[in-house]
Amino acid sequence: MIKSKKELEFYIMADYMMNRGYFKPSLKQRIKNFLFPDYIMQYIISMRKVAYYQQNGGGILLAINKIRYSRLGVKLGFSIGPNVFDYGLVIPHYGTIVVGPSNRIGKYAVLHTSVCITNAMKEIGEGLYCSAGCKLIFEGKLGSGITVGANCVVAKDFMKDNILLTSVPAVIKSERSIWYVTDNKYAERIKLIEQLRQRMNI
Repeated sequence: MIKSKKELEFYIMADYMMNRGYFKPSLKQRIKNFLFPDYIMQYIISMRKVAYYQQNGGGILLAINKIRYSRLGVKLGFSIGPNVFDYGLVIPHYGTIVVGPSNRIGKYAVLHTSVCITNAMKEIGEGLYCSAGCKLIFEGKLGSGITVGANCVVAKDFMKDNILLTSVPAVIKSERSIWYVTDNKYAERIKLIEQLRQRMNI
């Protein structure tokens, strides 16, 4: 839940950093985005604004952002509940992604194409990595640092942290570090985000 304008600003900055490597686009980047729209970031920003205005009586601003959010979702193939993901959500590509609005998923999640997370009030820790084509259809909880392999179907809870799930139905293939630990680029971005969070007192 995004409760304040400061939190909204932080969430958008964290999402920018994780997806594009900067907190705010420069003038040059804004001109480029005007000529070649960054629809994924536009969708994520609209999602965050809908989440904020739903909590804070946005009125006309809520309506405007809901329309934009819906239209971008149709364009990109995304149907993601606005209050599901904590900050630092990564969406690398266009393509069908469906995430039910009752789920609650921690920070620094990654969603590849053709992912489906059914609407069943799931509680999932931070660092969820959803590979292409995976399906999360259980009703319950997953731990933190879960990597779900391509086309895997998760039909039950897995409370152990830092594991790789594969197969249909899912089984624990191996232990695995949370996805960003082994990726220096993203580890550095997360360090910057957490420093920003402390400065902003979020």
